[in-house]
Amino acid sequence: MSDANLYGSDVMFRQLSDLDIPYLALVPGSSFRGLHDSIVNFGLDHGRTRPEIILCLHEEHSVAIAHGYAKVTERPMAAIVHDAVGLMHAVMAIYNAHCDRMPVLIVGGTGPLDAHRRRPWIDWIHTTGDEAALIRPFVKFDDRPASVQAALQSLIAATIAADRLPKGPAYVCLDSPLQLEKITLHGPGAVRLPDTQRYIRAAQSLPRPSSRDVSILRQAIRVARRPLFLFGRVNRSTSSWNNRIKLAERYNARVLTGLRVAAAFPTQHRLHAAPPALFLSPQQIKVIQSATLIVSFDWVDLAGTLKTAFPENGLGEPPEEGVRVVHISLDDPAIHDGWTKTHFAWPPLDVLVSADVDETVSALLVETPHDDGETPVETRTEWPSPLLLPATTTNPTTPSTAQHEPTGKSTNKIFITDLAHALYTATPPSTLSLLRLPTSFHGSDLHLTHPLSYLGRDGGEGVGSGPGNAVGSALALRDRHSDRPGHTNKLIPVAILGDGDFLMGCSALWSATHYPHHSQQIPLLIVVANNKAYLNDKQHQAEVARQRGRPVENAGVGTTIDDPAPDLTMLAQSLGATTVADGLVEDKGELEGVLREAVAAVRGGKVVVVDIFVWPDEELEGGP
Repeated sequence: MSDANLYGSDVMFRQLSDLDIPYLALVPGSSFRGLHDSIVNFGLDHGRTRPEIILCLHEEHSVAIAHGYAKVTERPMAAIVHDAVGLMHAVMAIYNAHCDRMPVLIVGGTGPLDAHRRRPWIDWIHTTGDEAALIRPFVKFDDRPASVQAALQSLIAATIAADRLPKGPAYVCLDSPLQLEKITLHGPGAVRLPDTQRYIRAAQSLPRPSSRDVSILRQAIRVARRPLFLFGRVNRSTSSWNNRIKLAERYNARVLTGLRVAAAFPTQHRLHAAPPALFLSPQQIKVIQSATLIVSFDWVDLAGTLKTAFPENGLGEPPEEGVRVVHISLDDPAIHDGWTKTHFAWPPLDVLVSADVDETVSALLVETPHDDGETPVETRTEWPSPLLLPATTTNPTTPSTAQHEPTGKSTNKIFITDLAHALYTATPPSTLSLLRLPTSFHGSDLHLTHPLSYLGRDGGEGVGSGPGNAVGSALALRDRHSDRPGHTNKLIPVAILGDGDFLMGCSALWSATHYPHHSQQIPLLIVVANNKAYLNDKQHQAEVARQRGRPVENAGVGTTIDDPAPDLTMLAQSLGATTVADGLVEDKGELEGVLREAVAAVRGGKVVVVDIFVWPDEELEGGP
């Protein structure tokens, strides 16, 4: 690289490129104008096409898109935020990535930190003494380097921190004068370019369980009469997915999964003992209460789960003597700032294994001579048969042909189960990647057959992240297909969003329709499960009214999105999305045809939005 016309931001961009950061999602801002120029001009001049810009309309979308990308790739993408004001816009999205344990690199601009160099007014109101203070409780690393050389080292450290387990967001704040500083790579005061891959290679090893931990865990599973595996945060690889199936089958263990995190196990497998849920279902509780060994593979909120299943003493301690609890996780409360409570309560454990979950599964699968005290699988007490889902396939790794039944009511009303049935009829489960589901979706309607079948929720459980996360995940899936020329199993990215979530974050879709190569879009299907309300809150208000003996019919006041009802079809069209229906779909008879047309348009490379009115389940229970 020549010294001619070289600036600090040029080597910062080069460092991001060397770190294999694929994209930079951003809303332009003057505090990183130097870096912006380097991305556009220096990169092209030096044959570096990545990272490339994903232009956004809101900083919260920038981070949400990077978060969604990581949910597929498990690798950091970057978001750039402008000064304190851009960072404040992005705070909730950063918190989501933290709660979801997803790696995101946030690069901020600031300053000038030297007050003498600030422009009147605007540089003063946009600059703070410590931007990172806004997010420090929920990032793994933050820094504001004071030199160009330090900035390169900081970008390496932040990327490694974000990508190390437990993963999470990291933040580097770049003073604007550093970006604009003229630099040299030779002679006195030269900036030295790090050997980036050396740093990366050293940080890539995954924490494995000790041989002692593996021995203890293997023996506990062998002798357990009713072992139960709770699969929580796991990786997206097909080999690890298959290993989890092998482990459960080897020990005849029952399996539970949840809707808070991504798919971990095939839901139609004979050992998957109850449909996944956002909150524990009665069937899941019964399974947990029947187990003699509970093994958590980084299950989210194990303490809360045990307290729900075993409420007797208020501590979640299994009342039956001899029931053991094992937790495999690196998510130790000691690594968390006390400001957040996302580490949850400490569960009543018998064994703690501090290691990567899927490395532990692999270690347990290594063949060893059986211990003398082992109880052979075939002689174990059977799990109570009502706990088992019907086996729908002889080969658990092969997608089932079971049908997803609609409500069957003699009505044209659409319920969430009808939506699930129509979607799986329009395209087989093996072709789908469900990027997001609304709170109302039933785990019993899910058919998860591969590790990208479902990508979980946003972690922080706010509202508005769905569109941004969906765009990022769809971008990652598109790249995945591009990296596999000739690969026929292209997944259809589908996000089913509530209308409140869509309305709050829908401008993120513009980034997918506007994608930098203007002849392309990022293929994506958004299905809005529209109930014209913040339904969860409406239900809360109805319950409070019932408890207080007040009019339940007033629950819609301050919770209903109506009068006027936003026209989501026109809104989607204004953002460049394709629509396949003339407005809101309300007739169940039209549903399957509309979704088939939508899927075909996504296969053709389009961003598609379908707005469907979905009736609350209480209407179903009350009859047509």
